[in-house]
Amino acid sequence: MERRTETLAALDRSISQAVRSDSEVVLTLQCYAYRDGDTWEAICVDLDIATFAPSLDEVKTSLVTCIELFLEGVAEESPEDRRLLLRRRSPWHLRAKLAALTWLSRLRNDARHALQFTLQSSVPAHS
Repeated sequence: MERRTETLAALDRSISQAVRSDSEVVLTLQCYAYRDGDTWEAICVDLDIATFAPSLDEVKTSLVTCIELFLEGVAEESPEDRRLLLRRRSPWHLRAKLAALTWLSRLRNDARHALQFTLQSSVPAHS
């Protein structure tokens, strides 16, 4: 919990510094993908953005597109609204469920049903 608080504080500092310096904020986003029947669902738990597609590659590509579109909209907002939108998290119970699915998949040595991955993205900091 302490590490998470430090991460959020660092993100807030990065956003504030970026707003003052007109630079970009680089985000490392925690994402999960899991199979549900014939489809894959992917979710970025740090921004609470989800999508689905028939294959793992397609769902990852779709998630990246959704995140990029979201961040483009965030870049147009005021610094205060931008900070709130970038701290929008998935509910804790969903985060726990996805972590458990990934852990069980790893335990079974089977990444065909659930996996965890990170994405790096950036959002321009406009004043």
